[in-house]
Amino acid sequence: MALEAGAPRLDLDDLVRRAQGLEADRRRARAAVARVWLSAAAGAAAVYLLSGPLLGPFGWFVFLVAAFALLVWALLRHQSVTRPYHEAYKRRVLAPLVEAVLPGFLHEPEAGLPQEVYLASRLFPTRPDRYASEDRFSGEVAGVPLTFAEVHAEREHEDCDKDGCRTEYVTIFKGLFAVAEFPKAFSGAVLVYPDRSERLLGPLSQSLQRLGGRSRGLELVRLEDPEFERRFVVFASDPVTARYVLSTRFMAALRAYRDRHGPLYAAVIDGTLYLALPTRADLFEPPPLWRRGVDVRRLQRYADALATMRAVVSELDLDVRIWGERALASRKPK
Repeated sequence: MALEAGAPRLDLDDLVRRAQGLEADRRRARAAVARVWLSAAAGAAAVYLLSGPLLGPFGWFVFLVAAFALLVWALLRHQSVTRPYHEAYKRRVLAPLVEAVLPGFLHEPEAGLPQEVYLASRLFPTRPDRYASEDRFSGEVAGVPLTFAEVHAEREHEDCDKDGCRTEYVTIFKGLFAVAEFPKAFSGAVLVYPDRSERLLGPLSQSLQRLGGRSRGLELVRLEDPEFERRFVVFASDPVTARYVLSTRFMAALRAYRDRHGPLYAAVIDGTLYLALPTRADLFEPPPLWRRGVDVRRLQRYADALATMRAVVSELDLDVRIWGERALASRKPK
């Protein structure tokens, strides 16, 4: 079923009642988690007290091995005893919320977007060393196919000092990543980035941006809209393609979206639109076990995140099909 791009109706009171109905499940899961970690701590204490007198100099080694084994066991058991509550929350609270905001959309909590889709956007040229994606949503809004999921891409970073080297993971992107059909058919690439650096670095930033684009076969494109230029920087396979894709109406929609919802990255490549919307938290996870009562703000955040993705179609006019490859060809210089 294709969803119209109007404002969704959400009965927050009904969702609150559904969440309140899971309070007994939350308490059981919390008690089970407490038992798991108390058992692990008691086991570690027992090994510590017994390993010295019985094993002498090998006691510390035995204790460390046993403590590690108990930690692994506790982590696995923690996941096992909390899974029923998490699944019940997604089934009884999140599923009705999705149906209210995005009727007809399929939500697959354990599925995500393949890394190849993330890389195809060309928005983040650094290939991630660690990639995770979950909570995939797919459906149609006003006849436009839309798929989005949470994505967390990280690169490995080694930090060395006089005490040695430490390996850590640095986030490249964390947030919602969406793929939709773009209403204009063309061949080429246009990348739109939030322009955070130019205000700080001025001409130096422009030089760095220009070099960065050339390294990927793209060039920095200057547009005639100063308000858009204050918010975004654009790379494209050629200026004609950029101006074809970034019509006055589309730039106004991107500006409005940026002002209303925060930073966004956009790429239009060979007729496919990729959108990356940064977020800090895991949007579609149940509230912490230790929090009493219903987290209404979390429910509203779920709804806002879904409504934001719905607004992608209406605010960016993805359901408006104008021009085509023939029109683009006629605009290119002979």
